[in-house]
Amino acid sequence: MFTFISFTEVVGAIFISFAVALTLQWIGLVWLMRLMPARQVESLEKVAGPGAQRKLSELSVVRRERKNAA
Repeated sequence: MFTFISFTEVVGAIFISFAVALTLQWIGLVWLMRLMPARQVESLEKVAGPGAQRKLSELSVVRRERKNAA
């Protein structure tokens, strides 16, 4: 009986420490994202130049065929 209680205490401590670590990591990531400045989306003309819209319209998407699993 004593070994079962000891085992339960160790497993409980592991799960609680795991939950605390994940919670602290989540809080840290949330605050880090709040500290980062938001970038404004620049227009395509400013970034790539005046002919970018024409070049973008010339691009085409070619779909890949599915590979057989066998």
